[in-house]
This record gives sequence, C-alpha cells and structure tokens, in this order.
Amino acid sequence: MIRWWQDISTKKPWWVIGISTVMMIALGWYAFGLFDHINDSDNFSAMGTESQRTRQLVEEKFGSSPTNEIILFERQDSSLGEADSLAYQAEVSKLLQPLSSKVDSINTYTTQPSPSYISRDKTATYATIVGKGTGEEIYAALQDFANKADQSKLKISIGGIATTLEQTTSQVGNDLARTELITLPILLILLIFFFGSIVAALIPLGMSLITIVGAFAIARFVTGFIAIDSYAINVITILGIGLSIDYALLSVNRFREEIAKGSVDKATRTIIDTSGRTIFFSGITVIACLLALLVFPLEFLHSVAIGVTSAVAMAILFTVVVLPSILQVIGKNINALKIPLLHQNSGTSQFWTRAANLTTKYPVRTLILGLSILAVALIPLSQFHISTSVDYRWVVRGSSAQYVSRALSENFDISAPSLTVLNTFSATTNIDEQITNSCELTQRLLAVDGVKAIISPTLASPELSCDTQKQLILYGQVPEPLKSIYEQNTTAGATRYGIILDHQNGSPEAVRTLKAIRAITPNTGELLVGGSEADAYDTYRAYLDAIPIAAIIIIISMFILLAIQLNSLFIPLQAILINLVSLAISFAAIVGVFQFGWVDKLTGWGTVDGIVMTPLVLIAPIAFGLAMDYSVFLYSRMREVYDKKNQPLEAIRQGIIKTGPIITAAAIMVFTVVIAFASSSVLIMQIIGIGLGVTVLVDAFFVRLILVPSIMTLVGKANWYAPRWLSKLRIRHE
Repeated sequence: MIRWWQDISTKKPWWVIGISTVMMIALGWYAFGLFDHINDSDNFSAMGTESQRTRQLVEEKFGSSPTNEIILFERQDSSLGEADSLAYQAEVSKLLQPLSSKVDSINTYTTQPSPSYISRDKTATYATIVGKGTGEEIYAALQDFANKADQSKLKISIGGIATTLEQTTSQVGNDLARTELITLPILLILLIFFFGSIVAALIPLGMSLITIVGAFAIARFVTGFIAIDSYAINVITILGIGLSIDYALLSVNRFREEIAKGSVDKATRTIIDTSGRTIFFSGITVIACLLALLVFPLEFLHSVAIGVTSAVAMAILFTVVVLPSILQVIGKNINALKIPLLHQNSGTSQFWTRAANLTTKYPVRTLILGLSILAVALIPLSQFHISTSVDYRWVVRGSSAQYVSRALSENFDISAPSLTVLNTFSATTNIDEQITNSCELTQRLLAVDGVKAIISPTLASPELSCDTQKQLILYGQVPEPLKSIYEQNTTAGATRYGIILDHQNGSPEAVRTLKAIRAITPNTGELLVGGSEADAYDTYRAYLDAIPIAAIIIIISMFILLAIQLNSLFIPLQAILINLVSLAISFAAIVGVFQFGWVDKLTGWGTVDGIVMTPLVLIAPIAFGLAMDYSVFLYSRMREVYDKKNQPLEAIRQGIIKTGPIITAAAIMVFTVVIAFASSSVLIMQIIGIGLGVTVLVDAFFVRLILVPSIMTLVGKANWYAPRWLSKLRIRHE
C-alpha cells in the first residue's frame, strides 16, 4: 500500500492535487452551512439520570420547567424612593407593560410581595419572566425590551438561563473569530522563524486551513445525528489547527532533510514511508483518546469527541495523502523565499545536541533534577477541589447575565428552590385522595434535615388543616396566592414540590438532604427528585462512574498501538506513565490559576472555590492525546535509528536531536492556538486553554528533554525488548 502511494505521489502528483482541490471546494461549500446547524441547548447535564427524567416529566405534565428569566431594576432617580414603595413599583409595572403580551407571565414584588424581591439596601428589585418559545426567542424579546425601555429612572439588566446560554454562545463565537484572526498571523511568523523560508512556512498553515474546512464539513454532517455546539466548534478549531501544523511540520522538515541528501522523488518516498507512518499512528492514538469521551453520558462530550475526531482524521488524511504530492511538485523550491538570517540548513541544532549528550551522560542526576521539579510543580494539587455547582463566576465575564447573577447573589436574600420533587400517580386518582397524599408528603418533606422551606400544592400549616384545604379546593374558594400555587403545581396524575435548602448547593449537607428526600417512599405512585442541586450531583456521579472506563480504554488502546508501532513492551508502559506527568502538572496549573488566583491581577479572571468536572474531563484525553502525539514523534525516530545501528544510546541521542526542534516548534504552535482561547471571557474556555497550553509546553520542554532520555538511558537495551509474537506484528522502520 505504501509503495503504491509512493508511485502515485511521485508520478502523478497533479492528479492528486487536482482531485483534492475539487473535493475541498465541495467540502468548503458544504461546511459553510455548519453554523446554521449548531445546537446550543443546555447539554452539560448527564443523560439517563433521575434528575433528567424528572425534568422531562415536569415538562410533559406541566408544560415547562420551573425556570425563569430575570429582569433586574436598579434605581437611578432617588425620587422613586425605596424599591418596595408604590412609586418605585409603579415605575416597574409601567416599564414591563409592553413586555406582558410577549411572555407567558411576569412576577414582581407587586404580584408576589415577598421580601426576596427587594435588595438589602432597598435600591433594586427584579421581575421573573416565564417566556414564550425557544430560548433564543425569549432572549430576543428581553433584549428588545431592554433596548427600547426608558432607563432614565431605572437601570435595566437581563439575566437568567436563556440569557446566559445565548450570551455564552455569542461570546464563544466571537472568541473563535478573534482567535483565528490573531493566531494565524502569529503562527505564520513562527513558522517562518522555524523554517527560514516563506514557502516552507506557508505549507503547514495552508494544511491547517484545509483541515478545518474538512472537519467542519464532517461536523455539519454529524449534526443530523448529534448536537454540535459552539464549544465543540472551538475545540475542533484548536485541535484541527494544532495537529495539522504538527503533522505538516514533521513532514516538511523531513522532506527538507531528505532533499538535501538526494532527489525529489526519493525525498517524497521517504516521507511517505517514515513521516507518513508516524503521523498515521500518532493520529490514531489521539483519536483513541478522544473517542473515550463517548463513554461519558453527556451530549456535550459526545459532540466534542465526534467533532474533534473528525478534525484529527482530516489532519491525517490531508497530511499523509495530499501533502506528499504538494511537496513533490514544489521540490527543491521548498526552501524558496529564504530569510537569510533565519535559514537553517539542517534540522539539528547545537542546543539539542548538547541537551541530548548531557542527559544521556548524566542520567541519574538528570532524573533526580526532573523528579525534584515535578514534586514542586505538583504542590498545588494538594488543594485541588472539585465543585459540583456553579455561580456567577462561571458566566460570561462582563455580560448582563453575569451582572444580574452577581447582583442577586450578593444583594438579595433569595430563597430559590434547589430541588424539584415530582410525585406521579394514576390520572384517575380523585381530588380527595390527591390532596390527602399531598398534605402527608409535604409534612414528610419538611421533616427532612436540611429542608428550609417548601413550595407545595397544599400548605403545611396548623391554621389550615388538610380537610379545610380539601373543602376550599372542592368548592373553588381558595384565596390568592394559594390558588395560583395550587394550580401551578397540580395536574392530572402528578403534584410538584419546590424544595428550598438550608445549605449551599454542592455542599455535603445539601447532598445528604438530596439523598434523604430520594429515600422517601410516597403513599401513592412514584417519587422523583430533580432540580439544580440534583442535576449537578447526578452529573458529578456520572463523571465518576465513567472515568475508570474511559481510562481503561485509553490505556489499553495506547499500549496496543505503541507496542505495534515501536515493537516494544517497555516504551508503551513508559509513555503512558510519563505522559500522566504532563497531565498532572496541567491540573496543578489550573488549581494555581483558578483557585489560587495566580494571574488574577493580570487577567481579571478572578478565583473560584473549585473546578467543575466538565473542562477537566475534556482536557484529560486531549492533553493525554497530545502528549502521546509527541511521544510517537520521538520514539518512532529512535526506533528508526535503533533498527539501523542497534545502538540504544545513539538511538536516544539521535531521536532527541532530530525531533527536538520539531516537537518544540509543534508545542509552541499548539500553545499559541490554545492560549488564545484562554483569553476568552468564558471561564470553561479559559480553563481548557490553560490546561492544554501547559500540557504541551511541559511535554516538550520537560518530559521529552529531561525525563524521557534519562529513564531510557538507565533502562538501556531493555527499552526495545519485545516477544516474538509482537515482532511478527511490528511496523518495520529500517
């Protein structure tokens, strides 16, 4: 197969380029419609959990989830008085009047005179809005209202779930456009610096753009089967640009190295036989890591896994299939348009030669130094805290949604339900039995330790017994607002209860209360518990259940692929263990930056009490895949030298000398891309950017330069031990 493609690439390169160009035009046309098919629904919750089932049944039986949008009003004219005054509330009602026909309901201090609607300093109030239509339509209506309303007396800010989601989506899209605009010129400059030739530099950059187009085309096709959101598009861009440049760097550098020694045809054949094989196995290892995300029951992670896998597949395809033909046509012009001061005639450098000689000459000292650095770098992990809940700090920085969320958190005494309890029963259950059951269940829920208050169809009050409530309901004499509460939380075959907790969401006490409520067996029907606290806990448990399975998939697949590629049992084990070092330091950096606030004054990001699981689970396989990607680059070159010379020490040195510049350049390229995403206003993207950025730098400058050569030098020839059955499966490097 390799020889056949070598013949095609060297004898008919224009055919390959022509067919590829036609395919790219078609893919580009098809990919252009991707952004019309993006689904930015809230898909960060685990599927198949009790909280998800509760949410689905609530929507089915009551028409919508009990979630509201928020309009915050802040006094700008002191003549209105305090927020609970008639003048202030009259101004609120007047401003809200045009919106009333565009939404389902509006609740304010006037309709529900609760102290929770008034800020502690009595200068602000808010309205809760239940909207009509999709989240996008609700947000559009609220934004239009805020833009048109007279804000001379009251400043208006909008927030809530739909607003947060829409503003996050918009910001993620803006971040993507800004990142591409900034990073592509920087990448070109770095490539020119590395190659010393404008022609050579343009090839990796061009391959990255082609890869992204191909990946977007696949992503659009996949949207027919799975939701692809804006976050996935960003990660596709990160990995697509980063890996395609990595692979093109490896191929172009090897082509220049070979063309200096022989003909163009021989150079093309060599890169297909060497770099092409390395890139193929490298890409497969990255894909194996990414596909492990499919074991997590979260649509968001499925979206990323499929989308980013398509980007890696495109990077492999274009680099292995198309790039050799492009290089064949360019030939010796690969070094055209040289920058004299930067041009290098060899892929080696004095730095890497000295580094290779030093680490292999003093392996024990080098290893001790490396382990000492590692011990210090991992200190922040001692205070690593996982959070199961989010607050305003996770909302887009500077957005109205964050402003409203922060204001409600800091200035209002709001007691919002954290749990939604749904009691389902036969639709033929009579009202008398339904009310009796509701009264009894209300008492049992209130008796649970940690329950502060309950919103129930029936009151738990000595002054209003269950029998009295039955009579009032049966004869239609329920006073407001009890009538409204009863009607909103009762339907044929179900009653709904809102639980307000004593403790903060995500705390151990709140989790204990959740478990205690779920342990209740109702007198009639089935009891289900959902809501924000239950959803966060169920998603957290889903992560914990899936992590061991994903880890086993990654470890086994990495071991098998590397063992076949490198004809060794020790190196795959070493690679798996040592690549965990990069991941561990990456997580330590995340703790330092986002929990300790190391760069808070510089960036204004702020600090959080703990890191939610989603970005960590996303970073882990991608970071591990990138580290394994560089491992394949290095070990493959070592294997090639070892097969030719049978000298373990020389193989280590030549592997470092030949691939050191490539791995370093590749890491700097990827770092440039991912760190640009760290400048996002979205905290999750900041964490992903820092996590991946630290991983590639640590792997290139610490793991490959210090740990790998020192360990391999100490192990010696045993690095390349393989049983006979494995040798039969090996990929030949000589």
